[in-house]
Amino acid sequence: MQRLLSLDIRSKVELIERVVAMEYWLYLPPLSSRQASLIQLKELQVKKIDSYVITQGDLVNGISLGVFSRSESAEAAIQRFRKAGYEPAMRELPRTRRDYGVEIAPESTWLFDEGLMEVLTRSFPRLQYQRKACGGGLAGTVRFE
Repeated sequence: MQRLLSLDIRSKVELIERVVAMEYWLYLPPLSSRQASLIQLKELQVKKIDSYVITQGDLVNGISLGVFSRSESAEAAIQRFRKAGYEPAMRELPRTRRDYGVEIAPESTWLFDEGLMEVLTRSFPRLQYQRKACGGGLAGTVRFE
């Protein structure tokens, strides 16, 4: 942004957040008290089921049964827990990636050309540039990933 500003190119930073993967969390719903959860935890541990009591969030006093990177693995685990006498719930947890971009103001896009992009990519090899239609004109977004 400093280089662009020195060339009178107005811009602003934008956060670009996108889901890159999904994880699947299996848990037993919260019980009425921490004591009841600890009793259930001991029962699970006796059966050699790896688990722990959830201590924060909307599932306080629930029992975490694990996080799986593939839905097929989570579904197979659900079946195993059901055979052991438990009815687990599943919550999808999106894994996100944050990138930051520099959006060039529409009135400054005419100053940003391929020559300037070449100069910038020599200094910042991972720089990407994308033009997109916006409000009757073109706007530019420069991304660093």
